[in-house]
Amino acid sequence: MKLTPFLRLLIPIISGILFHKFISPTANLFFVGMGALVLMFISFFITKRNPYSLQWLFGIGLIFFLFSLSVQYCQYRRHLVSYDFPQNASSYIGEVLDYPQQKKRSVACEVNVTYPTDKKIMLYLQPDSNSQQLQPGDKILLHAFVQPFKNLGNPGEFDYGAYMLNKGFTGSAFVRSNDWSHTSVSNRSIKTEALRVRAKLLQIYKTHGLADDEQSFLSAITLGYKTDLSDDLKTAFSATGTSHVLAVSGLHVGIVYIVIMFFFSFMGNRGTSFFLKQILILICLWGYVFITGMPVSVIRAAIMLTLFCMGSLFHRKGFTYNTLAIAAFIILIINPFYLFDVGFQLSFACVYAILFFQPKMARLYSPKNKLPTYFWNLLTVSFAAQLGAFPIVLFYFGTFPTYFFITNLLILPFIAAIIYSAVTLILLSQFAFLNLHFLQLLLKGVIVVIQYLIKAVLWIVYFFESLPLSVFNDLHISLLQLILIFAGLFLLTLYILNKRGNVLISLLVSVSLVLLTSTLRYLKPPPHQFVVFNNYNEPDIGYTIRSEKVALQTFCNQTIWHPTANIVLLTENRYTSKVSNQILPVDYLILASDNSFSMFELIQIFHPKEVIIDSSIARNAANKLKNECEKLKLPFHDISESGAFSVNF
Repeated sequence: MKLTPFLRLLIPIISGILFHKFISPTANLFFVGMGALVLMFISFFITKRNPYSLQWLFGIGLIFFLFSLSVQYCQYRRHLVSYDFPQNASSYIGEVLDYPQQKKRSVACEVNVTYPTDKKIMLYLQPDSNSQQLQPGDKILLHAFVQPFKNLGNPGEFDYGAYMLNKGFTGSAFVRSNDWSHTSVSNRSIKTEALRVRAKLLQIYKTHGLADDEQSFLSAITLGYKTDLSDDLKTAFSATGTSHVLAVSGLHVGIVYIVIMFFFSFMGNRGTSFFLKQILILICLWGYVFITGMPVSVIRAAIMLTLFCMGSLFHRKGFTYNTLAIAAFIILIINPFYLFDVGFQLSFACVYAILFFQPKMARLYSPKNKLPTYFWNLLTVSFAAQLGAFPIVLFYFGTFPTYFFITNLLILPFIAAIIYSAVTLILLSQFAFLNLHFLQLLLKGVIVVIQYLIKAVLWIVYFFESLPLSVFNDLHISLLQLILIFAGLFLLTLYILNKRGNVLISLLVSVSLVLLTSTLRYLKPPPHQFVVFNNYNEPDIGYTIRSEKVALQTFCNQTIWHPTANIVLLTENRYTSKVSNQILPVDYLILASDNSFSMFELIQIFHPKEVIIDSSIARNAANKLKNECEKLKLPFHDISESGAFSVNF
């Protein structure tokens, strides 16, 4: 703690964020903060008389002041994204924040509404030529009904609503082509210019004949543009423990930093030129941060490298826990809800693990030659990073890649070579207008090199993905198990270093608790369920067996097997003007796909205990069915509004 003073500031900040999230988002801690300030003020006078015995007063006051400030800042940030739009369609002025992305049925566009309110929303535009031509900074007029984010309510789904709120977005809206228009005004800022630069660089990649996977992979690892990545590619990298390669992170920023250092190496290492050199490096480095879209991992790496450059001016070099704590402190000041971002957690856990574990692992073996030393360091860094990442990956995704240490060892040198080659390609492309023969040959040569390097990486990844037991699935752990695993890793390292008995006992206790909680979870698995999932495109019905989804193929009108309930699914209305002599008793009547159903007609055939209205039914037809159910005093469940419907076995 003495060597990491910023950790003392970071702990109350994180505590305040967690207090706001899990305990009381509306607590007024103003007087706590004021009391802490008074305590800090009093400590100046008391410690003059008792300089040693009461030094802790100022520290206690500072901790409670930062805690109170953190809670109130979270409340302010949450207020900024609170939903306060009208409950009907209204007119707005907005500014486009990023380039539109083509979806299946719409064009997604991030927009900052500037009038009559100031909120960020996700706009889904009807696909046309105008929506595709929008650029960052463009001002638009729109008439839309902005809705708050709402999850689908499916079992085990990703909390999209909380994710978007943490990103600073308030709501979303779908806008038809005739309900919005482009103005002639365009706002130019550092961020919009950086995004335009990224678009030009992406266009350079597109003009050189790279295959789809090659182009999307190159765009992801150099510019942080992952929109074009195929699902197969993402799955392959996830299964081999190399997903971090696809997301621009400390590895990529470090390589770019080396390139920037090389360009300014002629400016020397002392005097005014050295000072100017560090300034130029930082300008280029942060320009790259803006180009990549400013993900948390890139901001973290850039802050640490900024501190490294500033330390170089005062002849203080190296990365420390304090540097990492400063980076976390600054990012949480920018947006405290980054704490719940998976990228933030993985980034800082990996870097902490590298700082903590890698030096200890490196001392286990000392190669005598440079090449073995390089690969040994690469292996220890990769293994240390995985120690920090795997508990978080298990917690969120429940997967563990078996061959991560081999795949990382093989592909990381290729990644560095690809980024160096991409920088060369971009620089040479700037002089392509000269139409010089030798320049064209150089460009073709660089492109061929990039293609072979990317093909090598993709071959390695796909090969290891195809091996038996390449990834273990369904290994989800609880929050308690996550904490216990991290504690166990920490205690194991302490025991290896110190060989203390009390540390060994604590380690064995943490391991025993992990095994105990896993055993209890295995003995009491989640119940099997029949589920009607929330899927707007088509009926999505199936079972969840040990939290695994088993889809059920639906065809026309049918009965669905369940051990204790009678379930009927209707997807076609064949009951108009029909009456049955014997009414069929049904526990759950599921209505899907067909918008012409009428409960007044269906009760002549069926006698349901509850009616399930699938989200594949249009909203006006669903509202009609709900009104009819209310008149008939029939219980109903609207999937679109209430989320998925489930029945335990």
